[in-house]
Amino acid sequence: MQSPLNKYLDNKYLINLLIGIMPISFIAGNLIINLNLILIILSSFIIFQKRFFDYEFYLIDKLLIILFLFSIFTGIINYYSSDQENIFVAENFYKSLLFSRYLLFYFAIRIIIEKKLLNFKFFFIICSSCVIFVSLDLILQLISGTDIFGNPKTPYKLSGPFGSEQIAGSYLQRFGIFLFFLIPCLVNFKNKNYLILILSGFFILVFFSILIAGNRMPIILFIFMFIMLFLYEKKLRKFSLLFIISSSLLFFVILKFSPQIQDYTQHFMTLTFQILTFLKDVFILNNDPNITNTYIKEFYSGFVTWKVNSIIGGGINSFYLNCREVIDNCASHPHNYYLEILSELGIIGFTISMVIFVNLLVTIGFRNHLSLDFDKNLIYPFALLFFAEIFPLKTTGSFFTTGNATFIFFILAIIVSLSKKHIN
Repeated sequence: MQSPLNKYLDNKYLINLLIGIMPISFIAGNLIINLNLILIILSSFIIFQKRFFDYEFYLIDKLLIILFLFSIFTGIINYYSSDQENIFVAENFYKSLLFSRYLLFYFAIRIIIEKKLLNFKFFFIICSSCVIFVSLDLILQLISGTDIFGNPKTPYKLSGPFGSEQIAGSYLQRFGIFLFFLIPCLVNFKNKNYLILILSGFFILVFFSILIAGNRMPIILFIFMFIMLFLYEKKLRKFSLLFIISSSLLFFVILKFSPQIQDYTQHFMTLTFQILTFLKDVFILNNDPNITNTYIKEFYSGFVTWKVNSIIGGGINSFYLNCREVIDNCASHPHNYYLEILSELGIIGFTISMVIFVNLLVTIGFRNHLSLDFDKNLIYPFALLFFAEIFPLKTTGSFFTTGNATFIFFILAIIVSLSKKHIN
């Protein structure tokens, strides 16, 4: 008969294997992400059984339960108040029910961490390995015209192993940060200059790869996370000048020799000015906006779609259905988390979400300074990713899609668990 200790260790290996696959599943696509998520939930139920919710519930946990219950409620209300024979209305109702799997996923990660089953160092190693692989694959695609899987280079963006999905820059921005927290704790550097040299080399590799991927917002967010780290951590401020010089030189060298990056930069500056003008016209001056580009149209469509059902929203994944009532040629989502939550969960769902975000921002609190103790640094990368993920003035994918929802609730669960001593 297997002893409880051996069973515990076997469970630990299984859990870490499934969570370790997560960064790989984000490369493989939504089908593998969903399969991985379901396996994590089922494994947690089997391992913990009645103890699945056997831990202290914090305010954020309770607010998340309320938010998911409300999403089901608004799905039901919109389903029965609309033409139930409309296939799109029925589909949105079922999607609001299926969305509840992310709440189960959140609690599965919570108890895994509470019971100390998650090996963070193993997870960081897998993330770092995937980031190096994607970076090198992008460089190969840039040089040879195809990546290791035979995916061809496109005129405007590089996709690397993601094929037709041009999301390589976003992937590197999300998972690249783990590489910089892993290296100092993985190898004992007696000479700190070697550590600085190695970290600088990896920074250049990842930053260069995000640049050639052609995704503009991930470049901004990647730099934003490092700036936040320098501002908080006094020990790192002396390296901030090196960071600014190296990243600036790399950017301007690529800008000089790449007409594509020049076009991206000019286009980004123009879009930024137009979006700021749009925000001023709509939210400050209350004027009719000047629709000058696709992003502004999508932002504006999110704002006017919210007005269709401002209190409880139209239900999860209802944006396209409701948007067509007020604007022609709608996108599938407004390309901004906040506008999407407003339009699909209304002011009530938006308020609950904001309370969750603000509560987490207040309680994150970087209590300890960086050290070579890996465990003491755990919350840093996840907190930085959370700040970048909820940055309001950015274009995003859909909040309710598989990849984004899995990543967001994974980060939330880890931060809440690691911040438990400071949450009441």
